[in-house]
Amino acid sequence: MKKLLLVSLLFVIVFGSSTVFAVEKAPIGAGNLVLKVDYINFTDSAMDDLDVDSGLYVGLEAYSHLADTAPNFYIGMEVGYANSDGEEENFDTEVTYVPIELNLKYAMHITPELVLDLGAGPSINYVKVDAGGSEDDWVWGGQVFADLNYKINQFFIGINAKYQVTEDVDDSDVSLKNWRIGGQAGIMF
Repeated sequence: MKKLLLVSLLFVIVFGSSTVFAVEKAPIGAGNLVLKVDYINFTDSAMDDLDVDSGLYVGLEAYSHLADTAPNFYIGMEVGYANSDGEEENFDTEVTYVPIELNLKYAMHITPELVLDLGAGPSINYVKVDAGGSEDDWVWGGQVFADLNYKINQFFIGINAKYQVTEDVDDSDVSLKNWRIGGQAGIMF
């Protein structure tokens, strides 16, 4: 029983100290999980013609720092969802957009509590357009972004901005280029 108690105590000390060390040394922890709520705006005029050029975007992202020797660099993924309804002449229109991104970012302290992230990466994006008929497609893309986060213990809140470019949807010249801006909340571990 004493051995089990001693091993448990050592485990808590080692795990706790390494987590505290990572949170203190790496700008946004050894890893983090973030929930985003953004405004999304598609810049292609065809999306405007369908009256589905803007809407609400919800995303979930997870990042891990690359190494203890480079705690400012993070690699991670983001998956999001946007759905916008509109109306064109005599029929309803709808677009569903699901980006899946792989990003690399650099995080730096502005103050001990304020962290700025800058990053970029490739993406694969699913789109489904209902405009008198239904079409869906997967298109490649890429994005650049910036986040500004305020740390509160192991949590943080912040704002984000992203610009994304994509290839054209099959058999058309419609692009899903978009920009997003919004808020986020996360936890560092």
